[in-house]
Amino acid sequence: MYSKTHDFSFNARFTTPSIDAFLVDELALLAPQKIGGECLNSPVILSVPHGGRFYPSQMIGNADLHAMRTLEDVGSDIIVMPLVSSEQCAIIAKCSRAIIDVNRPKSALDPKLIKNVNNKAVTIANDRWQRYIHSGYGVIPRLSASRRPLYNVPPTYESVQQRIDLWHQPYHTLISQTLDEAQHIFQKSFLLDIHSMPQSSPDLADIVIGDMNGHSASQDCSDLIKKELKKFDLTYSMNKPYAGGFITEYHGKPNLNKHAIQIEINRDLYLQEDYKISSEAVRELGVVLRDIVKSVSSMCE
Repeated sequence: MYSKTHDFSFNARFTTPSIDAFLVDELALLAPQKIGGECLNSPVILSVPHGGRFYPSQMIGNADLHAMRTLEDVGSDIIVMPLVSSEQCAIIAKCSRAIIDVNRPKSALDPKLIKNVNNKAVTIANDRWQRYIHSGYGVIPRLSASRRPLYNVPPTYESVQQRIDLWHQPYHTLISQTLDEAQHIFQKSFLLDIHSMPQSSPDLADIVIGDMNGHSASQDCSDLIKKELKKFDLTYSMNKPYAGGFITEYHGKPNLNKHAIQIEINRDLYLQEDYKISSEAVRELGVVLRDIVKSVSSMCE
């Protein structure tokens, strides 16, 4: 989707057989973007937090780029882009998930990776994010998808804070502002958080719907999505193995008419050998998502 043009000062191109990633000198170029929605006319806001393929050159000198790329939700942004228009927007994270995971709270710091300004390991809050941190997948991931270490030398505490300030906080600010904008127009707003998942087990569904076990969205929202998936003969599961992350937890407030649901798309639906993406499958998934957006929008009016 991204190309090397004179508008960007890329240091290098980091290639795979199908989708390139880029090393970037200018940190501002990695800022999350709100794409489309100039004339917002939809209560549904699309979010793509893990599709980013941009890597800050100054932060990956002691990192394994091949390992980092395994954390990308390959193609999730490509699936969403056809839905974007002047009336429908999407919030896109350009910075790689391996650099900063916006689907974790900024407090989810890994003491095995990060030391504070006093050169002591950071402390872990006693909350549900502990298990993710211990597993190596905090707000700054320590391990690849295959559990290989990402860093030969860990990032400094100052670098971690910079990542949070530049890319984590702005992502959530964009979502909050856009949900508020949508709610000024409609009675309800709805965040559809789009991810992709590997075929981790033979019985994994085509789509996993995550509503934080009913806490981030109303039952009606989840039921509408199930109905659309059935129409397309797609298998689905609710909250297993993915119930949602920090994005749905933080922005889903059904009592305030703000609903949030995470959608995990099985990569076997569109990803071929050598990480090549089927354009026909992407088109078909776009139709599914478009119908989901339309169905949920009708409920929010």
